[in-house]
Amino acid sequence: MAPADPTDDAHPHAREDEGVVRPDELDYTASERVAELDEGRYVVATDNDETPSVDDGDEEAVEDRGSLARQQMARYVSEQDADYGFALTAAFDGEVAHHEHFSDDVATAFGELTSWYVDQIDTDASTRKALAILLLASDTQVSYPTKALASVLNRHGLSLDDSIADLVSALRGEGLQIPSDPPEE
Repeated sequence: MAPADPTDDAHPHAREDEGVVRPDELDYTASERVAELDEGRYVVATDNDETPSVDDGDEEAVEDRGSLARQQMARYVSEQDADYGFALTAAFDGEVAHHEHFSDDVATAFGELTSWYVDQIDTDASTRKALAILLLASDTQVSYPTKALASVLNRHGLSLDDSIADLVSALRGEGLQIPSDPPEE
């Protein structure tokens, strides 16, 4: 007897019988060994460790699954050819967003991280203003070098001989921006 032809409509279960499935029959996103990085981009665990199954109410299995996902992500991030970077999955008002960025410049990586975060929140403020508001609201103290204030004074045509009232007046409307943009010509 000849084997069933998997394309033959008379044998609809032939693919199942042979253990072959079409790509559209796979739901790889439900696998504990797959983490979505971005739309159409996934990281898949390829090691042979036993992955615990997750049953409802099995908190230890859920913790193990989370630990495995963190290990896989740590491996993925560490294998990137960059000194700094991140691969994030975050929730914003019930929506999940993914973002990653890798760079050899720490300031670029940090700027990308904070700008992306602000872009995800629902705000009418510009990215610059929203970042400033979040930083102030977080009670995070920031120390700037003295030359940062000097650039602000210079941008507004002020010197050390001007009063604080002159500085406050010059900043009215735009606020204190550090680092200051170059002076307008």
